[in-house]
Amino acid sequence: MRIGSIAAGFALTVSTIMGAVAAQTTRSPPPQDKLERVVIVMRHGVRSAMSSPEELGRYSRRAWPKFAVPPGHLTANGATLVTMLGGWYRAHYRQLGLLGANDCAVYYWANHTQRTEATATALATGLTPGCAATIHQSAAAPDPLFEAPQTPLAPLDPQRMLAAISARVDGDLAAWDARQGPDRDRFEALLLQCRRVTCSAGERSKVQRRLGDTPVAMRIDASGKPDLTSPSLQVAGIAESLVMAYADGLAFPGWRGIDAATIGKALVVHGAGIDLRTRTPEVGRQTSSYLAMRLLATLQRGAGATALADPIGDAEKIVVLSGHDGTVTMLAGLLGLDWKLRDYGAGEAAPGGGLVFEVWREGASGQQVVRARYVAQGLDQMRHRISLSEGTPPDSVALTIPDCGETCALSAFAGHVLKQVSTVTQG
Repeated sequence: MRIGSIAAGFALTVSTIMGAVAAQTTRSPPPQDKLERVVIVMRHGVRSAMSSPEELGRYSRRAWPKFAVPPGHLTANGATLVTMLGGWYRAHYRQLGLLGANDCAVYYWANHTQRTEATATALATGLTPGCAATIHQSAAAPDPLFEAPQTPLAPLDPQRMLAAISARVDGDLAAWDARQGPDRDRFEALLLQCRRVTCSAGERSKVQRRLGDTPVAMRIDASGKPDLTSPSLQVAGIAESLVMAYADGLAFPGWRGIDAATIGKALVVHGAGIDLRTRTPEVGRQTSSYLAMRLLATLQRGAGATALADPIGDAEKIVVLSGHDGTVTMLAGLLGLDWKLRDYGAGEAAPGGGLVFEVWREGASGQQVVRARYVAQGLDQMRHRISLSEGTPPDSVALTIPDCGETCALSAFAGHVLKQVSTVTQG
């Protein structure tokens, strides 16, 4: 991996780099738009809760369901759901002419955790059935594609990261938390099983611990990483456990209001926390610049552009990166990509969901363009294992690329990536 060449490239001015990237070869345009390659940056599928039912139960009036696998592992249903999603991708990209009937031209790369490895394997079962799919991984641990690397490309600066987060709340995390109050109340009302969004004092007293018990603080922790706590941010782990249990099809004995619509409304406060913690652009620059550069080089393969990083894979038609929620949201924060699906909070990385980057060659101009989408199964699609097809597809939303739109020339997309990444070294 050419870390040295990347660092040297960033010694140039941004305008010089953009000029080099824009130099592309041209070919005779085909009679219609043609899809040439796809990169999917996805979150692992449905996993078990990271906390025990007993710990989660401290915040709720009803007992939490128990998963059948160790904490943080992909569940059996989670694997099935990801395989279904892989089957949909296969049918979808066959229909678009990218894949052939028995095409194995897909490259899989997974982070070093059970749930990401198992997710890649499950996706391959649906996307490339009958193929001897290899799940590639980095020889290094942690893998710099998924964990912020200490490289000249984006040196870690926790104080600068914390300052950027602080600036988004005008230095007052308590005031930000107070603004989330109504949405936090809605989430807590579900946990406390209150009959109204605003719980009574009696209802509030029937749990061991409330979200409001969490202190408000912004600091650098003992490991040297930014650490934010507040009542609204405390929602994160509980909300993720709720989503995973519902999507896994687990029963919630005695609970009221456990349905996709109610959960979706309750997740609004979770989306706000995700936005602040992981989608702040400076967080993305320090954690995802390396991934962004490798992504760009993969999309540019064969385009005649000057690559400043190694592409991923060996010219496969589809490249899949199986990572975590932060893999998706921090990259999105870096690139300024926003979405909102019906069953989730704004910008939330759903189980098995992913950023999908497509390179098309336009028939009229012969120009290569990038189109991006966010794709994920809905909560009820997962809970009830609803078959996916072109008639009943997963939820999908076209993404607007800043300063470009929903269709972005590959050279312009490259310029956008380089501009966002270079801020960390020249800012």
